[in-house]
Amino acid sequence: MIKLCGRIDTSNAAEFEKEMMGLVSPDMVLDAAELEYISSAGLRVLLKLRKQLGKPVQILNVSPDVYEIFEVTGFTDLLDVRKRLREVSVEGCEKIGMGGNGEVYRLDAETILKLYNEGTSLEKISLEKKYATEAFKAGLPCAISYDTVQCGNRYGIVFELLNAVTVGKAVDADPSLIPKLGREMGALMKQLHSTEVPAGILPKMSDKVSEWINYLEEKYLAHEDAELMRSVAGAISEKNTLVHGDFHEGNVMLQGEELLLIDLDDISTGNALFDLAFHYAGHVIAAQSSPESMRYSMGMSTETGLKMYRYSLEEYLGTEDLADHEQAMQLLSLFFMILYLGKGKDSRNLTPERAEGVLSQVLPQFRQMAPMIAGVAGKY
Repeated sequence: MIKLCGRIDTSNAAEFEKEMMGLVSPDMVLDAAELEYISSAGLRVLLKLRKQLGKPVQILNVSPDVYEIFEVTGFTDLLDVRKRLREVSVEGCEKIGMGGNGEVYRLDAETILKLYNEGTSLEKISLEKKYATEAFKAGLPCAISYDTVQCGNRYGIVFELLNAVTVGKAVDADPSLIPKLGREMGALMKQLHSTEVPAGILPKMSDKVSEWINYLEEKYLAHEDAELMRSVAGAISEKNTLVHGDFHEGNVMLQGEELLLIDLDDISTGNALFDLAFHYAGHVIAAQSSPESMRYSMGMSTETGLKMYRYSLEEYLGTEDLADHEQAMQLLSLFFMILYLGKGKDSRNLTPERAEGVLSQVLPQFRQMAPMIAGVAGKY
């Protein structure tokens, strides 16, 4: 990374040009953290760099004052100019949620911070902001992100949420809210799954599934087992409605009387089955195999989680008889427990030992039941 310092104007533009042209490389990145001013003479040098590279020059950590120069002159359209991120600290802040990709902190009464794990790229974070905006435009109640920030070596997104708390923490603190908020969670999931968006706006869940299966074949699965996974995935019909990808009580905030979706980095278009299977696994299977995970990821006890699950599914399905649904989910969970090892490939919670443990338990049953699983999947 090449540092730009002080002022670049007519007095030193020729020297600046000579230096930059001697450093041209395909992965050239300029760090403007110490750049105080740039004149039109300096901008013309950057334009020559763009022509030499055949692509926009990436300029990072630009101060607000210098960014305004780039913006007013139209150079933000010609170059890859990125503002210096605001620095925040979570010292002394309440941690209100956590998962495989990071944690959520309350910064103050009006804002929360989703802080990603170290190593998460700004590109990935920018995508979540974009997806949250698209979901909001489609009519979903979403927390609005308005700032990307830096916290030490990590990046995060700030959301404006006035005195909001996760649904999981709300019902854990006041169990009398379980029936009401359980039904509202079911209604929100139903709204999500009935919301269509134009093709190409969001990624397709089926494309993500293909990527996850390819990863599993590369890391864990024999080719024959990967082909069985693909046969089940191929039986799931394509749909152009929204799928959250991680819908649970830890990813929905209660602000006053309103529920707001957060953690939208996995939002896609596809079949509701993906959310329904995750919902079942995160509540019913977790209660049996990993009770502590509900407290960890959703902020509530297993007992509270199972009650919330029942109320939300009754609202979603429009019936109190969940037997057929749970039988289908139990069978499909053999597929999804393997698939979600691919989904969580970048999560700090997934270790090779954990992945091997899940596969040793689930894979033999999946091999036997794959045709039946594909048949059930095709009904959704």
